[in-house]
Amino acid sequence: MEKEKTHECGSSRRDFLKKSLTGMVLGAAALSCVNVEKLLAAAETYPMAEGSAPKTFNLSDFPELGNKGGYAMVTSKVIVINKGGGKYTALDMTCTHKKQQVEFDGSKFICPGHGSEFDKSGKVTEGPATKNLKSYKVTYNKEENSITVNM
Repeated sequence: MEKEKTHECGSSRRDFLKKSLTGMVLGAAALSCVNVEKLLAAAETYPMAEGSAPKTFNLSDFPELGNKGGYAMVTSKVIVINKGGGKYTALDMTCTHKKQQVEFDGSKFICPGHGSEFDKSGKVTEGPATKNLKSYKVTYNKEENSITVNM
C-alpha cells in the first residue's frame, strides 16, 4: 500500500479535501439561515447606486427647505423639495433622455437640450424623455431637524 504524499505545507490531499468539504457544508448551512427573498425585497425597496449610501442633511443648513414648496440643491445633482407636513421629494437633476442636467423654475423641471419637461415629482409631462427623473427615498427626523436621502 502506497503512503499518502504530503506537500510542503504539511497537509495531505485527503486533509485538503476534508477541510474543503467541511467548509462547503458549513457555508451551505449558514446560507440556509438567510432569507434571500427578504434581502432582495429590501434591495428593491431602497435602491442605491453602486458605492453610495444614505446621506443625512441638517435642515438648518438649507433654510430654503423650511417652508412648503421650498427647494434646495443638496448635492451637485440632487434637489430636495419640501412637500409640506414633513414630507420631502429628492430628485436627480439628470434628464433621462440625453443625460443633460435639467433646470428647475420652482414649478417644473426643463431640459435645456431637447425641451423635455417634468413636474415637481419628476414625472415626464413633455417629451422627448419617456422616463421620469430618478427619485430617492427621503426620511424626515423631526427631533434632529434633518432629512436622510437614500442616494
